[in-house]
Order: sequence, then structure tokens, then C-alpha cells
Amino acid sequence: MRDFAARIDRALAAATKHGVRFSAGAGAGDMEVQQLTGGVEDEGQTGGRPHHLETPPGPRDPGAPDGSSKLCYFLDGVQSTREIGRIGAIPIVVTTVAATIINRCDRRFSRMEITGGPPTVVRAVILPYNVGDEGVRSLWEELTGAGLSGLRSDEVPRSPDLLLDSTEYADAPDRSDYVGLRERAMVRVRALRERLETELLRRWENDDRVLAGEDWIAVDGQLRDIRESNRRAIGLIKSVARPEFTGDDVGMLLDLDAGKRTTSFVPDWQLRRELSERRTSWYMRMWPPQTGADALGSIMRIEAPRETSSDEVDEITRWIMAEKAPLAKPDSRWPAMIYPIQYVEKVLKPTVQGSERAFARLERQLAANGGN
Repeated sequence: MRDFAARIDRALAAATKHGVRFSAGAGAGDMEVQQLTGGVEDEGQTGGRPHHLETPPGPRDPGAPDGSSKLCYFLDGVQSTREIGRIGAIPIVVTTVAATIINRCDRRFSRMEITGGPPTVVRAVILPYNVGDEGVRSLWEELTGAGLSGLRSDEVPRSPDLLLDSTEYADAPDRSDYVGLRERAMVRVRALRERLETELLRRWENDDRVLAGEDWIAVDGQLRDIRESNRRAIGLIKSVARPEFTGDDVGMLLDLDAGKRTTSFVPDWQLRRELSERRTSWYMRMWPPQTGADALGSIMRIEAPRETSSDEVDEITRWIMAEKAPLAKPDSRWPAMIYPIQYVEKVLKPTVQGSERAFARLERQLAANGGN
């Protein structure tokens, strides 16, 4: 991390000598925290009525869990993103992304070693190259010369130090659109984290230990890639920003009792995608509504392969209910979070904390130099 920050520092100094003027970042810290404060959720593409797979739509009792669970692997990723400075209104965004798979065997957790996979931790500078700003182009050239590499749309990260264009796959906003450029950068960060997680899932699916067994994997978030040859994966979406239901079904969801699930469905936005990208979804309530929380606070959405039967939906729901102990406290999301996922986050967070300190020092250095 110190080497990565030093490369950025040298590139900033070299670009300054070429006449590029920098302004220090706003000192606002982690951009993910700012997004959550502003109510931004990476959950919804709602807007239409889902396709129900069980009729009539309504609550279902999956049966009492017996304490058993085939969920033995857990995949999660974290990201920490910061604006260290600006070129005019154009933000210079840096991020650290990390992802891993934890295996639980005999009630003990350990990292799953995956040979030939992507780096566990990836760092990146994100700039809007296509806005046509000469200062951005100059800094880009200096960062490239410092050894930061790009990433094609179909490429898995191999280098831990990257330089990414936030406008590579979308029309570039005006160079004065500060808010829009920050949002583009965050989209690129999320795409990078998702790419790491997707590649880890692919490696898991092809691992001989997995192919020879019957263990399942729980992924934090949506299932973005699962192979037909191995469909033992579920996605746990623990923040329900906007329910996929419409009409009277919304009231049914809000009144769902703890330990119960809804009938399964395919979200409307997935119906507009290729068949291979559709998933079977359902909601379940882990705990009764908590004091001070809204009615969605202890509800999670589960994604499973599209061929999942209603009996399998019940079984998977019982597995998740068996994961209620120990509690995922002190995380504020514990009512809709299982402990193994929290454990993965706890393992990963130290890998990004060093980045936060290094990026904050770069930001303070720019401020101490009066911008340049």
C-alpha cells in the first residue's frame, strides 16, 4: 500500500510540473459512508410486477429449522473509496477493493485457498479519461508511467494496482458535473468489486473439493454468475431498499412473521434479461421488527438458481434460519445478516484500513501544499 500511495504521489508531483493544478479533496472521508448517509442503496431495479413462481402469492411456513445447514462456504467483498483531490470539478478517486471466500468446517473458519485466482486486494485510481480534460490526460500518463495498469471489460484483475476510466463504458458527463463524475466513479468501484467476487465464485465452482462434495456457498449480494454444472449457490441481499412486490403484496411482505417466507418469484427487471441471468427469489424475515427500525429491517431477499423448486426454497430458508446464532452483532444490520457473512467482512476490513490512512495522508498533503 505504501508503494501504491508513493506512485500516486510521484505522479501528482510530475503532473504539477507540467502545469496541472490540483485542489485538495473535501476531507469527507469514505465515499461509501456518504452514499449510505444519503440513502443510496445498491439494491433496486424495481418498477414492475414480478413473475410469481408459486400461487397464490402470500406467506409460507418453511418449517422449523433442525440446526443443520449445507452452507459451508461464504463469499463477500468490501470496498473503501476516497476523493483525494480534484482537477477543477473533476474528482480524483482512489479505492481499495478486497474479496475472499471463508470455509466453515467443524465450526471453525478458515480462508479458502484458491490457486490462480485474482489478487485478494486490488487498489485503483479512477479518472474520467473521456471528458477530454488535458489535466486528466497528463495525470493519466504519469500514473501509467508509474506502473498502474488498465483493465478490459472482460478481464479479471491480475495486477493489484490499477488505473480505471470511469467513462469507459458510458457517455462522459460534462467536466463541470462534479456530482455526476463522483457517481460514475462509484459505479466503476462497484463493478470492480463485483468482478473480483464473480471470479472467486467461478473458481469455487470449478474447485475439485467443491465438485466432489455437496456443500453450498452463500454470497453476500446478488448472484451475478453461476454455472449450470454447479448450482449450489445462493445470494443474500440484506438491505431491502425497495421491495420487488407491488399492490397488496407489499402489505403482505411488511406483515410477514419471523421465520416465515414469501412465495418465490422472478423480479420484473430480471424478466427483461436473458434466461441465464434470471434467478428465483423470495423474501424471509429473520427476526420480529426491531424497536426503532422500519418494517423491512429484518427482511432479506434470497436469490437462488432459477430451477430451484418450492421444496428447495423451504430447505434453504431453514438453513438460513439455522444461521441465526451467533448474532451478527454489533453490526447494525444484524437482524438481516448471518454471522458467517459478518465474519468475512471482519477478516477483510483490516486489508482496506491501511489504504484509508494512506489515502488520507495524500489528501492532507495536497491541502498542505495549497492544492498543488
